[in-house]
Amino acid sequence: MLSILAAAVLFACSAGSNRAAAVAGTSAPTNAIASEVATPKPPISLKSSAPALSLIVAAASVRAPGPAPSHAGISLTNYGGVCDGRTDNNAAIARGIADTHAKGVALLIPAGQCNFSQVIHLDAGKITGSGPTSVLYATNYLQSAIIMSGDGPSVTNLKLTGKTPPSRQNPWESTKITALGATNFVIDSVTIDNAAAAAIATGPNSSKGRITNNKISNSLADSIHMTDGSSYITVEGNTIENSGDDGIAVVSYAENPSPVNNITARNNVIRNNKDGRGMSVVGGRTVLYENNYIEGNPQWACMYIAQESSYDTKNVVGVTVQRNTFKDCGSLNSHAAVMIFSNGQATNDNIKLISNDIVQDSRNGIRYFGPQTRVLLQNNRYSGSGTPYVGDPSSNVTIIKYTIGPVGYVAP
Repeated sequence: MLSILAAAVLFACSAGSNRAAAVAGTSAPTNAIASEVATPKPPISLKSSAPALSLIVAAASVRAPGPAPSHAGISLTNYGGVCDGRTDNNAAIARGIADTHAKGVALLIPAGQCNFSQVIHLDAGKITGSGPTSVLYATNYLQSAIIMSGDGPSVTNLKLTGKTPPSRQNPWESTKITALGATNFVIDSVTIDNAAAAAIATGPNSSKGRITNNKISNSLADSIHMTDGSSYITVEGNTIENSGDDGIAVVSYAENPSPVNNITARNNVIRNNKDGRGMSVVGGRTVLYENNYIEGNPQWACMYIAQESSYDTKNVVGVTVQRNTFKDCGSLNSHAAVMIFSNGQATNDNIKLISNDIVQDSRNGIRYFGPQTRVLLQNNRYSGSGTPYVGDPSSNVTIIKYTIGPVGYVAP
C-alpha cells in the first residue's frame, strides 16, 4: 500500500465542468468610452443573493493572511508521475487525485516540470507543492486549466505555466484555474505565468472562496476574473504584473440570474497593465476594494466602476473603494485614474470613494458621467497637473474635497 507521509486537511479535488465559456474581458476599444471593456459572456448562470454593503473598515489595519503552510500528502510520483519536462502526467494526476481525495490528503506535486496536456478536474480535494519549483506545465494552451468543483477544493503552493499561446483565448479550459460550482475553495500561494485566458476565474455557483497570496504575470486576459453570480469571495495579498486585461475584475451580465456579490479585494498590488483596467466592477453588488496599490496604465483607468450597455451588463449597486493608491493611469481624453460610468441602460447606485491617494502626471483624477445616484467622493487626495474631478452635472455626485488625514495604500 502507498504510505501517507502526514495528515493534511484542506479541502478536496477532481471532476468539474468542461464547458467552453468566455472568462475574461475583451481588449478595450480606443475610440469610445461607451464601448468600454468587459468580458465575453459565459453561457452558464447562477442564482444568489446580495446582502447590504457592510460598514467601511480601516484598510491600514488589515493584513493579508500568511502564505499557506506546506501540507503533507502523497507525491505524484507514487502514482507514476514523472516530472522530467517530457512525460505527460495526466493519467498519473487523475489517479493521484482520486486516491488522495479518498484518503483525505493532498496530492503533492514534486519539484520539477510536470507536464500535462488535458484539463485537470478537481472535485472537493486538494493539490499542493513545495513552492514555485513544483511546476504543472500545460503543453496544450487550449487544455491548460485546473477546473475546481465541489466543496472545499484547493490549489496551493506551486507554479502553473505552459506553452506560449499564439493569441488570447476565451474558454474556461484555457484559464489556469477556474472555480465552477465550487464552494469554500482556496487558491493560495500559486505562481501563474502566461495564461492564454484568465489566470484565475470563478463562474456559476462558486462562493465562499479565498484567492490569496498568488503571483500572476503575463495573462492574455483578466488576471483574476469573477462572473455569473460568484459570491462571498476574498481576493487578498495577490501581486499582478503585465495583465493582458483587467487585473481584478467583477463582471455581471444582464442575462445572469444574480449579479456577482459580496466580494472583498484588499492588499493587492497591480502594476503595468498591457490592456484593460487595474481593478473593475462592471455590474455587481456589495463590493469592497480597499488598500490596493495600482500603478501604470497608459490608456485605461486604475479603477473602473461601470454599467455597460455595449456588453449588456447589470448596473453597480453598493461599491466602496477606500484607502487605495492609484498612480499614472488613464489618458488625457478618456479615462482618468478613476472612472465611474453608465451607458444609461441602468443607473448605478450607492458608490463611495473614500480616502484614496491619486498620483498622476497630467492625467485627470476622477471622471464620472451617465446616470448615477448616491455617489460620494470624499477625502480623496489628487497630486498632478490635471483636473482632480471631471464629471457630468446630471450625475448625482457629492464631492467632499481632501483636507487632512491619511490616505492611500499602506503595505501590510
